[in-house]
Amino acid sequence: MLLGMNTVIFGSVDLQTALQHVAWAGYENVELSAIAGLAEHIKPGDDAAKIKDALAAHNLTATATEAATNDRERLRGVFALAAQVGIPIVNIGSGGATGDEDSTKAAIQLMREFAQMAGDAGVKLAVKPHVGQAIYNADTGLRLMNEVSEAAIGLNFDPSHLARADEDPALVAPRWGDKIITSHFRDCPTRVPGPPGTPEQQIPGRGALDLPGILRALKGIGYAGPLNLEIIGAQGYEISRAMGVAAESRGYLNRCLQELGA
Repeated sequence: MLLGMNTVIFGSVDLQTALQHVAWAGYENVELSAIAGLAEHIKPGDDAAKIKDALAAHNLTATATEAATNDRERLRGVFALAAQVGIPIVNIGSGGATGDEDSTKAAIQLMREFAQMAGDAGVKLAVKPHVGQAIYNADTGLRLMNEVSEAAIGLNFDPSHLARADEDPALVAPRWGDKIITSHFRDCPTRVPGPPGTPEQQIPGRGALDLPGILRALKGIGYAGPLNLEIIGAQGYEISRAMGVAAESRGYLNRCLQELGA
């Protein structure tokens, strides 16, 4: 698995500073945050060559970018930039509302449209089942993949969201199988719907999830894609505090992967 770090944790600093701290924390892979108003390290219209140079300067490989938007034109721009930089996967949520059939149908149709856009751009769209949205658990994730036939779509496996949707992530992994094309990875303090906790509570190994068991399940299906730590809520942190979260998380997850041989 390609252990990496989502730059959203360093949302208070620029791209170069974020990449420097990702590298200092020991990561070789990175997910670039393109979330407007939260952590916009890259955005539509940016110079792709400069982004590639910044990655190369810190010996980092970008395995994904997180757009977190359902705005068509912004997403089209993120797809184009990702293709230019060589980033293979763009992550979003489905939008819509949990338990509302009309909303779910509309979200699936929108994801079909976005998957076509991604394919046209030469990248893949990864949809994360997300607490509170139309696509939010194992069944709705499978429904999305069964109803959208475009090749450029897959699922983002996030155990913290699945657990808060009353799922066992270790059982979801074999159900989704090769539909998983990327993973946001973190812990969470409880298994009930709601926020994922403070950044410290999201550090792998500090929360309620059996992350070694979940990693074993991913290894069992032959998953070898991105495993990007996504810690949210640290925008107000001093860079040294965010760095501590990033480094502790990397140490724990790297040890788990070593023990698994994954």
